Amino acid sequence: MKTFRRIHHRGFTLIELLVVIFILGVMMTMAGSVLRDTGKGRGMESAVIQLESMVHEARAMAMGNETCTRLVVVNEPRDRERHLRYMTIQLLSKSDKSYDGTDVAPEGRWTTVSTGVLLPPGIFFSPHYSRPLDGDSLDTMLGDDTARLSNKGYTRILYAEFDEKGRFMHPQAGPDSTTLPQRMVLIPGRLSESSRRAKDGVLPADLDSRKRPVGARGLVVYPSGNTVRLRTIDQIEH
Repeated sequence: MKTFRRIHHRGFTLIELLVVIFILGVMMTMAGSVLRDTGKGRGMESAVIQLESMVHEARAMAMGNETCTRLVVVNEPRDRERHLRYMTIQLLSKSDKSYDGTDVAPEGRWTTVSTGVLLPPGIFFSPHYSRPLDGDSLDTMLGDDTARLSNKGYTRILYAEFDEKGRFMHPQAGPDSTTLPQRMVLIPGRLSESSRRAKDGVLPADLDSRKRPVGARGLVVYPSGNTVRLRTIDQIEH
């Protein structure tokens, strides 16, 4: 006679299913964190590339037109979309054809000649950390002005200026002024409603033990107009 073995199929218990779901949840959370960090890194990398490209474009435009240009950054807290995120280029339309480019405020008119770019979300230009490379200097090499960038009227701006030979210029260029290498620093962060809590109206996304913005990057612009990238927080701070 043939004998038949009874096979019992055992299913998963509720506890086992819950454990599997928990493990999957942890794995998804870790993967999401990695992707977010990767996205932030790419956002900052893209922002530095944008900044560097705008510097090169402003220099090329100055040399090509034999006049001064400005790389402009909107510095208007009321404009929450563009504050410390929007960059464009202005060119000096000279009224005096004999102007030799040694003054930054001759007779003439600044005209916006670039469509402008907006830094990636969560990335801001930082006036506070954008200081001269010489740690003993308290004077920025960036100018501060108002400009008409669109039909919305005048807005406050910061700017890096270049002469007709593509050289980076002191904002109050004159016989006794010296142009120092200037840091142009970008930080990850968010806009703050209170200027008391945030430098320049921006709260850094994260700070290290010395309260420096984690992930900050940028450039040094030398008087020649050449640039070198800043890759660590120590290069930005010192």
